[in-house]
Amino acid sequence: MNKLQRTLTIIKKIFSLIFQMIKLLFKGIGYGFKRIKKLFHFSITFKITVVYAFIFSLLLFFISASVLGISSYFLRQQANRELERRLENILQILENQGTFYEKDLQKIGEREDISIIVFDNKGKQTFSTGETIMLENMAFFSRPLVANGSVIVANEEYLIRMIKYLKTEDMYMKVLFITLFIMQGIAILITLVFGSKASRRMLKPIEKMTKTVKHISIHQLDTRLDVGDSQDELKDLAETFNEMLDRIEASYQQQNQFVSDASHELRTPISVLQGYANLLDRWGKEDKEVLQESIEAIKSESENMKDLIEKLLFLARTDKNLQALEKVEFQIKALILEVVKDAKLIDAKHAFQLDVKEDCVFFGDRKSIKQLLRILIDNSIKFTPEGGRIFIRQRRWKKFIVIEVEDTGIGIAKEDLPHIFERFYCGDKSRTRSHGGQGLGLSIAKWIVDSHDGKIQVKSSLGVGTKFVIMLPCAG
Repeated sequence: MNKLQRTLTIIKKIFSLIFQMIKLLFKGIGYGFKRIKKLFHFSITFKITVVYAFIFSLLLFFISASVLGISSYFLRQQANRELERRLENILQILENQGTFYEKDLQKIGEREDISIIVFDNKGKQTFSTGETIMLENMAFFSRPLVANGSVIVANEEYLIRMIKYLKTEDMYMKVLFITLFIMQGIAILITLVFGSKASRRMLKPIEKMTKTVKHISIHQLDTRLDVGDSQDELKDLAETFNEMLDRIEASYQQQNQFVSDASHELRTPISVLQGYANLLDRWGKEDKEVLQESIEAIKSESENMKDLIEKLLFLARTDKNLQALEKVEFQIKALILEVVKDAKLIDAKHAFQLDVKEDCVFFGDRKSIKQLLRILIDNSIKFTPEGGRIFIRQRRWKKFIVIEVEDTGIGIAKEDLPHIFERFYCGDKSRTRSHGGQGLGLSIAKWIVDSHDGKIQVKSSLGVGTKFVIMLPCAG
């Protein structure tokens, strides 16, 4: 028992060692394949050529194999029918003569290039025109054709066996094989040569695209890929890339414009602050009127700067998708009443008219919707003369909550309407500056509406007024 256990332990160790060696071997093979893959980093042209040449060679191989197989089958069948016909003739001659003429059989064998063997009824060989062949020891593909027949001569039954060596047929098959092999090799070489040229010609637009893309920089964003020569998927790729460049260029120009406009907007309050600081430094220490005027101006411009910076930070967060929305269900009517109440406390120079048709439940970010309403109402207050009216309406239409903010202010020019939601856009610079506008409020309002899957529209006429229409999806 101890010997058996020791033997089993030794066998386990041997198998464990073999397993570890196999594991290391496969690990080394895998590492070698990775190294080879890195080493043979071929171009797309080379890969396409090799793949198509390989597929073409496989196709030629199957065609050649089929031709050889079919030719061999038909040659063998034809030779077999000819051999059986010869055997029938000899059997008929022997049966008619009633005796053997060994010399005649020898001549027939030499003339037809066949071997003739005669066996008596006991299976003993009595005659042969050539060397006896052990057919069972021959390979299948080299076996000669064999035909057997029996005949009665002088009251004795004999077995006649004819064997034909397919020398002519084999020679024909060898010539056919060599011919097909040479032609296949030539065809593959032609495929490699012309396939490589064709691949390079087909992929030439990609090389041209690569050179063009390498020259594109931040100072050459107007460069585009040429799509004139392409009429296939490469044309679609080039057009898609050009569209991407259009978007990048538009975003880059928008960013530059944003930075330029922000710098311009910040430059004015900073200049004002600097001017009043110099005024205080010169005369404000002793003149109380100058001191009070400077303090109020500094406070006002500081508030403007704070408001501008907050809006810039808000838009920057929206550009990076970092502005979080805390969506909850709330009554839209209560929010509208709250915003209008705050507006009346701040502004007593305008008449506010509220018309709420139906209370609706809305699912969204309450703070953002409140900011949206404040932006639109503040915008109406700024551009509506004293004594003007501001209408705030709310109703339900199909599956939408419709909110309208309308004023009787100075209105917006027709040519400016398509651009009012763009950042820093101001139709009349002097008029906007006098009203304290920055051109950011409506951009923020548009983002808030879009982030709630809503729509915002504007209708305006100069000297008549402006109406903003907001459509938000109902919660239920």
